Amino acid sequence: MIGDSAPLRVILSSVNLVGQGTIPIMTLLVGGNLLKGLTGTGMKKRIVVSIILVRYIFMPLIGILVVNGAHHIGFVHSDPLYQFVLLLQFALPPAMSISTMTQLFSAGENECSVIMLWTYIFASLAITLWATFYMWLVAA
Repeated sequence: MIGDSAPLRVILSSVNLVGQGTIPIMTLLVGGNLLKGLTGTGMKKRIVVSIILVRYIFMPLIGILVVNGAHHIGFVHSDPLYQFVLLLQFALPPAMSISTMTQLFSAGENECSVIMLWTYIFASLAITLWATFYMWLVAA
């Protein structure tokens, strides 16, 4: 159905053309959002700190429980790399698609910008620490 001589090759090439422009546009949107986050909005610092704590402390701990529980039940294979990737998903910063949705719907743009800025600032430290811990965990 899809290939060089297939009848639906036009659809594939159209989707491919649109998809190639998605990454630069998403990068520009996130950059603009992070720049907007520098100005701040009067959002309470307690809320931002709470989001960072949940995102980078509680979510990775919950991830350990979920992945180890799934491994114990038999849903997850014993491959350490597979378990590491599953665990790492719980320690990553918020997705860029969230900022894209706030841009499209013009709702909560400033708040999202502040949250994205601070979560991405703390992401480098949090991902490094959790990745080290996760490697130790799956190697044991």
